[in-house]
Parts: sequence; C-alpha cells; structure tokens
Amino acid sequence: MADTLNLQSLSMVKEELLATIEQSGRELENFLADKDDATPLNACSNGIKQILGIFRLLELKGASLLAEELYLTVSTIEPGDNASTSTKKLEKISAAFFVMSAYVEYLQRARKRLPVLLIPQINELRKLRKEAVLPESHFFQVTFRDAPLIPPVEPIVVTDEEFKPLLTRLRQMYQVGLIGVLRSKQSIPALGLMRRSLIRLQRLGGSDKPLTLLWWLGNLAIVAVVKQNMELLESRKMLFSRLDRVIRQVQQSGSVAYQAMPPKGLVKELLYLLMLSGMNSDIIQKLRKIYAIPDLGYTDEELGRERQALQGPSASTVSSLVKVLQGEISNTKKVLETASQGAFQIDDVNSLAETLNKVAEILAIVGLKGPSVILKNEITRVRSWNDRDGQMTEADLDETAKTLLFIESATTSLENAELSSDSLEAANEVAQREIVALSELSEATKVVLKETEAGLSLTKRALNAYSESDYDSGHIRNIVKTLSSVRGGMLILMHERASAVLSSCIDFVDDVLMSPDLPPALKELLETFADAIISIEYYIDTAANSPNADDSVLKLAEDSLAALGFPSEYRAA
Repeated sequence: MADTLNLQSLSMVKEELLATIEQSGRELENFLADKDDATPLNACSNGIKQILGIFRLLELKGASLLAEELYLTVSTIEPGDNASTSTKKLEKISAAFFVMSAYVEYLQRARKRLPVLLIPQINELRKLRKEAVLPESHFFQVTFRDAPLIPPVEPIVVTDEEFKPLLTRLRQMYQVGLIGVLRSKQSIPALGLMRRSLIRLQRLGGSDKPLTLLWWLGNLAIVAVVKQNMELLESRKMLFSRLDRVIRQVQQSGSVAYQAMPPKGLVKELLYLLMLSGMNSDIIQKLRKIYAIPDLGYTDEELGRERQALQGPSASTVSSLVKVLQGEISNTKKVLETASQGAFQIDDVNSLAETLNKVAEILAIVGLKGPSVILKNEITRVRSWNDRDGQMTEADLDETAKTLLFIESATTSLENAELSSDSLEAANEVAQREIVALSELSEATKVVLKETEAGLSLTKRALNAYSESDYDSGHIRNIVKTLSSVRGGMLILMHERASAVLSSCIDFVDDVLMSPDLPPALKELLETFADAIISIEYYIDTAANSPNADDSVLKLAEDSLAALGFPSEYRAA
C-alpha cells in the first residue's frame, strides 16, 4: 500500500544509509577485481546486514525484503568461483544496490513507501537462487468473505460427451491467445481470444458454480488491462498462465471440477490487478466492499512512471527517436519538392544540410550506421550547392531524392524490423534498391491485410445482426462474397492454410446458414463458427505484425470447422 512514512526518521539516517549502500557496492566491485580474496565479499555482507537493520528500524517492508534477499544471494557466492553463473549473480547484486539507493531517494521525494516497486528486483534475486518468485500482489491485503454475486449469463448446455471436446477447444483458444501475450506480440487481439474463452467457460458452468468466479474475475482483469492500457509485466503474464493450468484441471476432471473453490492466491492477484487498473465502475466498488479492500493510493500508470524512475531510461527511447527521424525526413522532402517545382534552387542550403546532419546522427544512434554514412556523403554534395548560390541541377535533385527515399525506407524497416541489419549496414546501390523495393512491397502487403481485416470485421457484425434478428438471412446475404474476398487476399499473400480454412467457412455459410431449413441448436453452431472466424482474424493480425506468421494458430479454426462438419482440406507440403 502507498502508506506514508516518518520522514524525520528517514532524514536522520538517510546520509548514513546511502553511504553504507555505496560502500557495500564498492566492496563488491573490489571482490570482482580479485575473486580469490574473500575480505571485500565479507565486508559487503556485513554492510548489507547494517542496511537491513536500518530498513527494519524504519519499518520499510519492501526495502527490508530486498536487503534480506540481497544478503541471501551474496551468501551463495564462493571466493574463487569464476563461473559465468557467479558473474551473473554479481551483476544482479550490483543492480540491486543501484535500485536500493534510488528507492531511498524516492522515499524522501514521494513521502510514501510503495513497496510494490521493489518486487521486480526482489524476484530477480530470488530467481538466481531458484526460489519461487513473489506475486505482484505480495503486499496487497484482502479479506476473503462470501463470494460476490456473479451476474447471470446464458448457460451453454452440453452433454457429458460434448463437455470434454468443447473444453478442449476453449482451452486451445485460451492458449493461442496466451502464447501471443507471452511472446509480447499482438497483445490486444491475443487478450481478446483469452477473454472469449473465459466468457464461454463462465457460460459453460453457469453463475452458481464456485469455480465460475475465477473465469468472471479473469474476464474483468483482461478488460481492465486492455481498457487502461496496462503494461503486461512478466508477473501478469504468469498470472494468466496460472489460469490456463486451472483450465487444464477442468479439462482433465470434467464438469465436476466446476464445484471446486477457486484458488485464493489467483483470486487475490486478479483483484489486485483490477484495483490497480484505476477503473471505478460499480463492479469494482462492489468487489472493494465485499473483500474489504482499501484504496491502493496509486494506479498502474503511476506505478509505471515510478518504476521507470527506479530502473533508468524509458524503453521507448529508440521509438521516440524514430518518430523524430520521420518528422525531419518529411520536412526535408517538402524542401526538395518545392525546389523541384521552381528554379531548382535552395534558399538556405546550410539549414538543409544541418537538418540532414541531424538525421544522420539519429540514424547512427538507433544503429543504422550504413545509412548514416551514406547520408553524410550526400550532405557533402548538398553543401557544394553553396558554391552556386543554392542552384542545383536536376541530376543533383534526383540523386538527393533517391538517397532520401532510401533513408525513409530504412527507417520504416527499422520500425517494422523487416530487414536484416546486414542489408542496412551494407547499403550499397544494390542493397538500397532492395530496401526501397521491400519497403514498397511491405506497404502493399499492409494494404491487402487491412482489407482482409475489414472483411472479417464486417463478417462478425453481420453474424451478430443475424443472431440478434432471430436468424434473418438478409443480414448474412453478402457474407460469402466478403469471405471470398478475404480468401483472395490470403491467396495473393500466399497464406495457403488460411485460404483453405476460409474455403470451409464459405461452405458452412452456403450449406448451413443460407439453407431454408435451419438446423437445431443453431445458436451453438454460430458460437463455434465465430471461434473459427476469430482465430482467422487473430492469424491475420499476426501476419500484419510479423513477416513470418505462425499458421499453427489456425488449428483452432480447423478444429472448430471440423466440429461443424466442414473440415479444412489443407495439406502441408
């Protein structure tokens, strides 16, 4: 919790505390210089003991725990051990000293403890000793009472024979999304898949089964993460992984598993994530009251800013530089375009050269040294225009424009990670043409993928309208045409497996949904068909963000269509 602390007590010991932390870190550096000498290592351990005592005196739980973990980790180091594992430990210990000093400064500035800030560093030390990591909610207090009343949902009614195949598909859907989250790719659509799985798991158990609480809270937590743009920290990825393990238990045990009480640790972590989100809905207020949860005093956004301050520069620095780069290139293109439409003259050659030089320096900073060198050579040509009072030939303009087009393509490639660093570094004339061509091909591919995404969105809206209108086929009259267009896009981009899946989707719409004699249990058939459509949508989203999309995510669509009686005819080469 973000409780206040005794600033007077902290001020009295602050200088001594920081000096002890610095000295202990210096002793560690001395040991690094000579790992056979145990004297500085022992001095470092003794210093940490002093630090731990001061933190306990100040009642700083987070800092005390970090100091304790630091002491235990230092105790595992043996003099004379030159193994790489020992070096890694020493690096993590050094980082812990840095964070510890930064946290002391933070305490005086912020006037609150906020021990949760130290959990990532504590866990780094625990992992070195192969200890279980602490959950993000470690310092979060919750009182378990009667479970909240879960809003009623329309149940999915299945027989015992149908339960396991459906549960298998729902777990597969959850896992496909979870893999996307764990890989930190396409997190929003991946979380959408996970949420859809949890919603259907909730419907499968109804609102009166104890375990349904877990699916409901998991769904709320995903909504909070997406709506509040919460960072997907490793601890949060592991939380969602633990949900998958519970789904696996249900898959193995059958419907009787829904009678089990949800694990309290998981419920606590999901509640913490909800409280941390900063949302203030009626549901959040009810949960706060039921579980006697006090106000945290901070949100995830605020926590992220403080975490950045402790850990150093923002990870988005390179991304910010790329945006500056693109802005400068755009301004330069405008200057050249104006010159090409007039008398082939630049009014302020020095200003143009300085702008290009700024671009070259940023290119070097973000790792594009080859393009940076090429641009600096081009700057020499630009500066020569001063000798002609800013006058240039059409050939001069063409060469400069060609270089600028290459630089722009290289920047786009950096942002999208589409080209190898070798191609960008070589950057000879052939490589420049390759980079520009690949950049243009990439843009064309994006256009096709955008159209296919739009087609699937249109399909989903049509299916929703069809379901809500009591199956009025007028709402889905154009679905086959839309899906055929999407399939055409997949064929153009050579995504054969996705194309085959879409072909089965088209057959299902033609043979079932457009049939004058609708089958029984059509609602559940539509749910299964929607699983297939959403799986394809997720695949296309991964293709839009990665040059090598993993088509194994299409297995969920294939399984769903097979359950509908329309298996895909795709056969891998």
